[in-house]
Amino acid sequence: MQRRTRWILAALFAAVAAILSLTPVALWRAARDNAIRDDLLQSAVGQMEDVFHGELIGQRVQTASWFVNLNDGVDEAFTESDLLPPVKNWMRDAAGQADFRDYPVEGSDGYVAYVRPTAAGAGFVTLVSVAERNAALGRLSSRFWSIVGLIGGASLVLGYVVAGLALGPARRAMGDQQGFLADAAHEMRTPLAVIMASSSQALARSRTSEEYVRSLSEIRSAAERASSGVNEMLDLVRLQTGQAIPRLGALRLDLLAEEIAASVRPEGAEIIAEPSDAVVVDADMALLRQAVENLVRNAARRATRVEMLTRVDDRDGVLEVIDDGPGFDPAMLPRVFERYQRGDRRGEAGMGLAIVKAIVSAHGGTAHAANRPEGGASVSIRIPLNRTVTPK
Repeated sequence: MQRRTRWILAALFAAVAAILSLTPVALWRAARDNAIRDDLLQSAVGQMEDVFHGELIGQRVQTASWFVNLNDGVDEAFTESDLLPPVKNWMRDAAGQADFRDYPVEGSDGYVAYVRPTAAGAGFVTLVSVAERNAALGRLSSRFWSIVGLIGGASLVLGYVVAGLALGPARRAMGDQQGFLADAAHEMRTPLAVIMASSSQALARSRTSEEYVRSLSEIRSAAERASSGVNEMLDLVRLQTGQAIPRLGALRLDLLAEEIAASVRPEGAEIIAEPSDAVVVDADMALLRQAVENLVRNAARRATRVEMLTRVDDRDGVLEVIDDGPGFDPAMLPRVFERYQRGDRRGEAGMGLAIVKAIVSAHGGTAHAANRPEGGASVSIRIPLNRTVTPK
């Protein structure tokens, strides 16, 4: 369907472009056509001047010309010729005015006749072959249709390219929509399965209050997971489509790390923010906090100790999250910031790192993930420094 639409748009573009491009070409052809025809007529006029000059000096010209005198009934040819044009009729029809006449001859391109009266009922007639004119018109026609073909082909190719560019946003929008639906189905499938199983088990027979509480707790946990996944997915879509625009302001990256270390307390992991000098970046407080929390929680799922290091590097503020976990699967390391990529067997499939990259990119920064030589993983984000505040 998209290919057919692209070709239709390409054909429409080619038609419009060809019409606009061929208009001056058609005008050029018409002008050249008229010029070629005028050249033939001027050639006939020039040949007639030669006839007059020959008459003045008493020398007969070697052209297909005749002297015609209707008063005496004379039509005298200047040279021997097999041509028998109706020169008397032409002179009579001219009625004292110079005139051009077409004279077709079977087996040849024909001639054009120039009738030039010099007195009442008398004058001269000369013939000029139209072969050279026809050859010139043929070359002009071939050149014109070659240009038409080139313009038509180029317009179609250009139209195909332009149609592809025009349909690009629509294709991306459709791809985003399909990706959103696929992601929604992926995110909702497991929690819904847990809700269905727990509710079916609870309704299968009468149970104690404790069993009902346990089933309801499982259902609530699955619903919270579904809600969290959908919210993450919507956040990612808003960031990637530019709907969530960061409100930039001066932000102490080092203090943000300390605040998150104090507030995020995952089970089984220790979160530490190493002291550092002030690192002031241009950032949206809420968005950057969400990104750093995602990094910390993602690391805490696979480690017992998570450290946050902040520093200034050239024109960027850097926050690095390191852990003592198993590190990333080397095969998946290049794609850990993509949606639903599992960093290792202990991590959860989700969009945490994808959201981190989207938030950092929205701030004009970059994100990088690597495995540490001594073991564990390292994920760092770089955010441009705030130039209006001088770090102390």
